[in-house]
Amino acid sequence: MSIQRRMPVQSRAKATCDAILTAAARVLEDHGDAAFTTNRVADRAGVSIGSLYQYYPNKESILVALAERAERDLPSRETLNQASRMEQVSPLRLGIRNYIGLLPDSPIARSHALEAVVSHRGVEGVARETDQRFEDSGLFGGLSANERFVLSRAITGVVQAAVREGHRDLKSRSFEDALVALARGFLQR
Repeated sequence: MSIQRRMPVQSRAKATCDAILTAAARVLEDHGDAAFTTNRVADRAGVSIGSLYQYYPNKESILVALAERAERDLPSRETLNQASRMEQVSPLRLGIRNYIGLLPDSPIARSHALEAVVSHRGVEGVARETDQRFEDSGLFGGLSANERFVLSRAITGVVQAAVREGHRDLKSRSFEDALVALARGFLQR
C-alpha cells in the first residue's frame, strides 16, 4: 500500500531508495522535526532532489516507506514458528516481538512513521493489519472476537503510546517482558 511514485526495479535504484530511507531516519534523529525536509534528506543520502522525487513525492511518503521497510524485514510466519520451536518462545512473545519489530529503530523516526502510516492507512486499516499480524503469530488462538479486540488494543495502545511519548526502551527485552506479562494476565483470567 505504498505511496511511492515509482517502485525501484534495478539494484542501483533499490540502493538509492534504501539510502534515502536511511538518511531520513538519521535526519529525524539527529536534527528533529523542523529540519526534516526532502532537500536535507536528499543531501544526507547523497542523491539529487530530483532522484528523491522520482520515488517519493513528499515527506509523508518517505515516512510511510520507512514503516513499510520495517514490515518487509519482519520474519515470515514459518520463520516465527521455527524460532518459537527452536528457542522455546511462546507465540504470545513472538507476536509482541513481531509487532514491535515493525517500527523503525530510531525513536523520532518511529513517531513520524507511525503518524504517517495512520494518516495514510487510517485507524481502521492499521487495526486490521495489526490484528492480522497477531492472528498469524498464533496470539489469538481460541479467543472470542471481543477478547481479540481487547487484547489487540491493549498491546497496540501501549506500543503506540510508547512511540508517541518517545519511550526509548521500546525495543528492549524488559519492555517486551512487560507487554507479555500484561497479555498473560489477560489470557489467564
